[in-house]
Amino acid sequence: MYKIGELSRLCRIPVKTLRYYDNEGVLVPDEIDRFTGYRYYSAERIADCNRIISLKELGFSLEEIKKHLHASTDEDIFALVDAKCAEIEEKSKELSLQLKKLNHIRKSLSEGERTMFPMAIRSGDTIRVAYQRKMYVTKAEAEATLAQMKETLPKQLIGARTVIVNYEMEYREKDLDLAICVEITGGLAKSLGYEEKTLTFSGELATLVCKREQLDDGYQSMLSQIHEIDYQIIGASYEIYYEDGTVELKIPVCKKVRCMDPMIERQVFKNDEAAVGKWEIRDIVPSKEQFVYGYQKCPEAENSVWHELYFPKDGEPYWFLKGWTKGCLYLEATIPEPHLVANPYSIESVNGHIIMFLEIPRRYEDGSRDAVPQLLVFEKISDQHFLAKDIQISVN
Repeated sequence: MYKIGELSRLCRIPVKTLRYYDNEGVLVPDEIDRFTGYRYYSAERIADCNRIISLKELGFSLEEIKKHLHASTDEDIFALVDAKCAEIEEKSKELSLQLKKLNHIRKSLSEGERTMFPMAIRSGDTIRVAYQRKMYVTKAEAEATLAQMKETLPKQLIGARTVIVNYEMEYREKDLDLAICVEITGGLAKSLGYEEKTLTFSGELATLVCKREQLDDGYQSMLSQIHEIDYQIIGASYEIYYEDGTVELKIPVCKKVRCMDPMIERQVFKNDEAAVGKWEIRDIVPSKEQFVYGYQKCPEAENSVWHELYFPKDGEPYWFLKGWTKGCLYLEATIPEPHLVANPYSIESVNGHIIMFLEIPRRYEDGSRDAVPQLLVFEKISDQHFLAKDIQISVN
């Protein structure tokens, strides 16, 4: 048996630490002299000390080490190791993201930029506003209309911020889909002619702060940083204006988790009369809110392989489509082996038109896909019950 001082010298662990391990139930002495209070340890405790040192180097907390030492089965140890692996992988992703941000700053400085726009990824919040969305010829027209809105609202109702929501998917100088908003602190009378709305920023938001005169540069920096850290934009952008000239940019984003398509089995066919017929593509957008009927934001939409779409009778497959059932359209993935993938759809009435939103993720050569799919937007042009054999496909 070894006294605590001897164990300390053998294992190179301070006596104070060994006493702490005893108090925490991590490394308990084999015997304690009831007259002197001396702690005595068997040779087996030397192995335990080495395990503790090793586990600490691997990042295990003292509580985790205690569970490890007291684990009764191999399955318990495997569970602890797997949990630590998952934790380290998550930290590795965070460190990788930090490194990408630092490299972006270094690259910007090396290219002569002196005004830095640090971007943060934050969780969402809400703003209650008076809201009006329409097409504006220019951004300046929207800003002037926003100033008029603020003048017409009761002073006691106005909050500290104004907001411009940009539903465009790329930079445009004219013919813009925008919403102008004034923050409000109470109920909005219908007679004022504005919609009362709560802007909800759910999920992750890329956030950047700049001055009004730096807005264009801020946008460019933000888009570059989003690309550098391998995120994807999944919604409209928000310009939040403060009275001192500060602008806060918010863009909903998500990490590009390039996961594999799950293997599924074909469901028993369930008819959906609303889907049966022929559809023509109208747009491709990241989110439903960015679709405006009659205003195409993705010029490539009509030239894609999806320029027309059929839902044949009884869910029959045709062309490269593997059939359908209520709520989803089947396609075939080839990696790691051929298998069905389900692409959800929803049907809504938009300005009197029957519109389908079909979720089609961007897919890559290794068989992976982005976590958040793009939306292909179709309009129904025929209720005819087509048979698969009669469908004639025109390829652009």
